Amino acid sequence: MSRLTSRQRQLVYLTGILVLMAPIIVLGMPTTQQSGNLGIIAQKRLEYELGEPSLGNVDPASATMNLVLLGLRGVAANILWMEADHLKDTKNWSQLKSTVESIILLQPHFQSVWKFQAWNLGYNVSAECDAVPDRYYWVKEGVKFLTRGTERNTKVPELFHDLGDYYGKKIGRADEHVLFRQYFIVDPDEARWKGGPDEEINPNGIDNYLVAKDWYLSANDKVTGGLIEQHKMAWPIFANYPFRSQMDYATIRQEEGKFGDVTSEAWRTGYREWTEEYGRMDFATPGGVVRFEATEDEIARLSEQDGFPFEEKLHWLDRYQNMVNYRYWRLRCNVEGNADMAGARGDLANGRRLYREVQDMEGARAALYSSLEKFQRVVDTYRLPDGTSQLLNDETDLTESILKGILIWRSIVKDVFGEEIPAEYPMDELWNEPRYEALRVELEQQFNAWQGTMAR
Repeated sequence: MSRLTSRQRQLVYLTGILVLMAPIIVLGMPTTQQSGNLGIIAQKRLEYELGEPSLGNVDPASATMNLVLLGLRGVAANILWMEADHLKDTKNWSQLKSTVESIILLQPHFQSVWKFQAWNLGYNVSAECDAVPDRYYWVKEGVKFLTRGTERNTKVPELFHDLGDYYGKKIGRADEHVLFRQYFIVDPDEARWKGGPDEEINPNGIDNYLVAKDWYLSANDKVTGGLIEQHKMAWPIFANYPFRSQMDYATIRQEEGKFGDVTSEAWRTGYREWTEEYGRMDFATPGGVVRFEATEDEIARLSEQDGFPFEEKLHWLDRYQNMVNYRYWRLRCNVEGNADMAGARGDLANGRRLYREVQDMEGARAALYSSLEKFQRVVDTYRLPDGTSQLLNDETDLTESILKGILIWRSIVKDVFGEEIPAEYPMDELWNEPRYEALRVELEQQFNAWQGTMAR
């Protein structure tokens, strides 16, 4: 090198600098709107969702922009959060949406941004509206907002699970759920959706509980399909949500008076998925791995594999089954898929309708008695060795439904037709059971209050 002239050394240094700059340029190209122009580091930053390149849709002249430029992104976001709360309180909805957009541009990977603001739009803002279609509009805005959160945070199973909750609980259980469920299939914005659903939230036009089920399954896939963990709740509880959503779908159809083949098949699907999919999942416990639908031979093999005694394995299996009420829901799905049970619930609903709305007392009497006969056949099918019924031990909803049917039937026989109550009739064991006396008295009081008469 000492033999080189000064000019030659300068050329060598310049060449070295250019050689070293080439990989730096390739690796460090900044983020642009076109992914093909990204540098390798920027590509990885997007792939692993580590970067937040946007400064947000913030007023360039505002104090918030000054904070962003000084690197105080979190402080700027907090200011926007406070502004969003103020806009909500003052019902400035258009500006609220713009402010929320700025927040998510500043903090796209902060879960609480998506959860809180989706809740804010769907629960708080919607509650400020008087008309139910307007409330539903803001519920949809919350759904769409949280959906964007899942698109920006594909490795966060909690957000996918939250979206399932939104579809199932907000649309399916709100005070306005009857109309919300109708709007979910036929959107009130007829000019845009032409008598169909809002395709941005329900492209396939299916029940809200089935959409919720799909999102819950996506959340489960994030956990079971890779190395991603969820920190929302115990894994056996988290994992059972899609299967419970199937049961919610079947249940709501019954509550809406739909007792046909579609509802029965929904329960049978619930049973298959609960036992063959969820029941065959492996769960880690302090007593090793357990499987809810494992045979004794399988439990023995699992015990041998992880070195825990067979009795301890059974202990933890029982505890984890109790955690998710596994045996109850297996029985419930199995029973509700029974043709007699579907017929019993249908006859009960028809009998109550004939009594309340049509005032057809003869028809109501026949329908209610038919329902009790079918309930009796189902109850007898699930007798325990001591003669008691497993259904009446576990199923309080069924117990109350049957007692209501008996109460109306007895009232028709005695008060409408002036006849004596027979000494024996289907499901009389439930009416005469001492442990249900308090419930029976409560239901009688409710019935008499509804009738507008004093207790007889």
